[in-house]
Amino acid sequence: MSGLPKNSSAPSPDGQDRAARKPASEKRYVGRAAAIGLTRQRVVEAAIALIDDEGLAGFSVRALARRLNVYPAALYWHVGGDKTNLLAEISGSLIASLMRPEDLPDDWRDTIRILFRRFRASVHQHPRAAPLLGPHIRSNGAPNAPWVEVILKALTQAGFEGQPLIDAFNAVVGALEGYITMELAADGATEGSEWVQAFDAGLDTLEASRFPLVRQHLPQMYNRSFVMRWKSGDVAPLTEGYDFLVETLILGLEAQVRSKPSSA
Repeated sequence: MSGLPKNSSAPSPDGQDRAARKPASEKRYVGRAAAIGLTRQRVVEAAIALIDDEGLAGFSVRALARRLNVYPAALYWHVGGDKTNLLAEISGSLIASLMRPEDLPDDWRDTIRILFRRFRASVHQHPRAAPLLGPHIRSNGAPNAPWVEVILKALTQAGFEGQPLIDAFNAVVGALEGYITMELAADGATEGSEWVQAFDAGLDTLEASRFPLVRQHLPQMYNRSFVMRWKSGDVAPLTEGYDFLVETLILGLEAQVRSKPSSA
């Protein structure tokens, strides 16, 4: 008989208990996090608050750890092994609870409208986090399942199936994320700053003979359209264009269903 108490764990091959082999610093990280009630949700909420305050340029795992008064390793304990996992959690949390499959309206068109409206409203609450949506939402699969299910159900109701269903899904998600990311991408330069003066001067030098339509429509486009602006969408929202996009997308989906035979 080994002489060990009945409920004791056998030693590891190198004669050390697994817990005893953990670095002391790692045990302090986990202990400190548990003592203050650190959770995945709290980490993500604090990360979004940090981005709201400092922007992505001022965001880092170390800065987040300082804000929560823990070691950086404690954050990774809750949200994965590296910064990419943390950024994916942040992007996923912005849109995780937009709609539930059981709450869908009867008309798939209304589902698309509601989803787009809620998505934009949610991201506009945290405009500095918008650039995370494109590159990081792709790596956050399972947490996105509720709204992915919503889109697939709406498109199935519309009449899509097989590969056209997946193509339609990609078109919807591309429109959903792309517009908001671009709308909130402008740096939001300061009125009267040297950069804005240079921006305006460049537009003033455009020759009407070469760019007649740009010169004609510039007064309506200035800070109210993509490209021809320096204000960010959080202070100069492009709402009309977004609504136009949604209705155009719906019409396009309807046309695709009518023109293409279903495929298994």
